[in-house]
Amino acid sequence: MNEDDRQLIEALIPQVPELAQLVAEHEAFEAQLDELGRRRYLSDAERLTVARLKKEKLRGKDRIHQILAEHRRTSS
Repeated sequence: MNEDDRQLIEALIPQVPELAQLVAEHEAFEAQLDELGRRRYLSDAERLTVARLKKEKLRGKDRIHQILAEHRRTSS
């Protein structure tokens, strides 16, 4: 996300509770992925967890961008 997106997210969080939840989840997924990424070897279960986290993170990011696009469209 670029700086404009980050600023818009901060401005919209009080108005869009879903956005606050999505951002929190995105950050949590990122932290979990960072932790798993520091490991030298991953078990099969951990590799599946990484794949699941990446999908969930992407799904959340897509929804965040959808909310921002809707806001920009209705604000213009």
